Amino acid sequence: MKYIGIDGCKGGWFYVWLDDGQSCGCGILETIDALTGLVNSTDTALIDMPIGLKESGFHERQCDRAARKLLKKRASSIFPSPCRQSLQADDYLSASDINFTVTGRRLSRQTYFIMTKIRELDRFMEADGRQLDIHEFHPELGFLALNRFVPLKFSKKTAAGKQERQHILSRYTPSCEAVISRAKNRFLRRQAGVDDILDALCGAVSASFRDHFIFLPTVPETDPRGLTMQIVYAGPGISCPSSK
Repeated sequence: MKYIGIDGCKGGWFYVWLDDGQSCGCGILETIDALTGLVNSTDTALIDMPIGLKESGFHERQCDRAARKLLKKRASSIFPSPCRQSLQADDYLSASDINFTVTGRRLSRQTYFIMTKIRELDRFMEADGRQLDIHEFHPELGFLALNRFVPLKFSKKTAAGKQERQHILSRYTPSCEAVISRAKNRFLRRQAGVDDILDALCGAVSASFRDHFIFLPTVPETDPRGLTMQIVYAGPGISCPSSK
């Protein structure tokens, strides 16, 4: 059984896996379709990308609103998810216009920059991902939950922020330093940055607590194609191995 965290990166999709025997590994998938060779029916994967998209209505996805409420000062790290129709646009202005027509909201530049990845995952989930145990995850919420909801002090883009997040992860897995070192040695920063590595590792650690998942919202919305729109994090009942 593997616990897998996945984060979009410049080289494709960076992933980290952990297992119950304290083995670990990491790599980059060029396309999300390659995930079918990595995840089997007993594994749990958390991915930092929207799963399930709206096609009508002026209300945002409930999971996005609920996650922002928990993140408080870091709420802006969760970008508004685009409507599915906007994924077909060829440029930012067209995508934003379509999103405004459908939802009443313009697209942020940050959302537009990851729309290629959103479109790729959306197609995968509809075609091949439904039978796999894959959940939407947000690393900043994941780190906050693993830190027992004590707010983090630094941005993940700073050296202090990276060190802070690595310290949190090291409480839960002895493989933390090995994964980070292995990833840095194997991949160039133009393929996967340190923040991508840490975010994927946070997903893998959180997936290992799948019996303690908290789902936002508890009763999920489903999109017009039947995909569940729900963000998960490791909730109450988790314990640090180092504290036992």
